[in-house]
Amino acid sequence: MTGAGTREDLLVRAFVAADAVDVTGLLHRAYAELGARGLNFTAVDQDVATTLRRARAGASWVAHDRDGLVATMTVSFPPEAALVALTPEAAVARRAWLNQLAVDPARRGRGYAAVLRDIGFAWAREAGATSIGLDTAEPAEHLLALYERWGFVARDTVHWPGKTYRSVVLTRPLDARAAG
Repeated sequence: MTGAGTREDLLVRAFVAADAVDVTGLLHRAYAELGARGLNFTAVDQDVATTLRRARAGASWVAHDRDGLVATMTVSFPPEAALVALTPEAAVARRAWLNQLAVDPARRGRGYAAVLRDIGFAWAREAGATSIGLDTAEPAEHLLALYERWGFVARDTVHWPGKTYRSVVLTRPLDARAAG
């Protein structure tokens, strides 16, 4: 699925530039708890121009429920050059990269991230990717646990310039079904 998806309580569609302000606010809310822990994820305080640049680096989606924007995600294929310079895992042929996944804190636990994951994985397969990677902060245990439930396996660690933490690089094949 490359465009829009639906679920009884959720509409998912492709990101458009007009979404950038709202997506930036969502990212700030979703990453605030990590920022409060001293983890300076880009999404903690990125500006609208950064949101646009990151969303345009791949295929991006937004998810709305009856109350408004609740989730977003980007999948890049191929991964960005800065990441390829940090880890050989990003340079693996036909590997896509999951970026900027966020769910509004008030809407977590409803499966919205999994809906976006499935759409992003399908898009990556259609684009020719055979595996997908991501990176997240080592101290973000809840995120690492989520990604491991989704079938990702830790392969490397990196330290992004200017970040206060090391990131774990995780990968998984796209032909395997993601767990809950």
